[in-house]
Amino acid sequence: MKKVYRHESNPNYWDRRWEETGSDKSHFANTNIYPIKYAELVMDDKNTATLEIGCGGGRVLKHYYYQGFNITGVERSEIAVTNAKLSDHALPVNIGDAINLTFPDNSYNTVMAFGVYHNIEDISDIKTALSECSRVLKDQGKFCISIRPNNWEMNLNEWYWNRLGNKVSSCNRKKTEFHRIMFSETEFKEILAEQSLNTTKVYRARNVSILYRLKALAIYNSSESSNRSQGYKLNLIGKILDKLLVTLFPNQFCNVLVFIGTKTA
Repeated sequence: MKKVYRHESNPNYWDRRWEETGSDKSHFANTNIYPIKYAELVMDDKNTATLEIGCGGGRVLKHYYYQGFNITGVERSEIAVTNAKLSDHALPVNIGDAINLTFPDNSYNTVMAFGVYHNIEDISDIKTALSECSRVLKDQGKFCISIRPNNWEMNLNEWYWNRLGNKVSSCNRKKTEFHRIMFSETEFKEILAEQSLNTTKVYRARNVSILYRLKALAIYNSSESSNRSQGYKLNLIGKILDKLLVTLFPNQFCNVLVFIGTKTA
């Protein structure tokens, strides 16, 4: 595993991102993209209870809530929760901490957490948060959890943001603020198993290709909420190059690992 540091703290980074994103769409225009593609693998019963930990601006939560699913969201960022509720104050999402969930034991049949646990700095706190996830999940309940891998693409991404992509000018220019932890598949699978979360399948996924950083290969959309609903798109040349990288180096050119599994007694 590898800790990554940037010029601003992780909470400040995400508050800024949620401020820029605004309110998420009520549904995914494209269901073949991360994270909804993988949520679909565990969301198969509207009547059972689902919790989304770290629901952000609510794009996954809204997608299922407006289809009649029994789903609840919890998110640490007040800005994200405010944005999520802009279009619907009744949206079932509240401010909360993954390390200290307020829900009773064995409350949920399914738990989803996309891009949550790698934002926690201490391994002991990550284990506590996963213990909380396991606690609220029923025996044989399903989970869908994603983290950032420690591979070529993610390290290239960090190089890009620290050399070319940093937009923050008012913060400390030294890279002293924790940003995320990047894991190998084996490392995170073992941490899950310690909390009785048994992985049955791991998927290598993308939310944004590293090639999207190159203007000549990207199809830009100024609406971040639209990008989050339909995907960050590459032009034809970008798609060809991206497919080549993924085909030749599948473990190195993905920026998300998605773990699917069940809680064992």
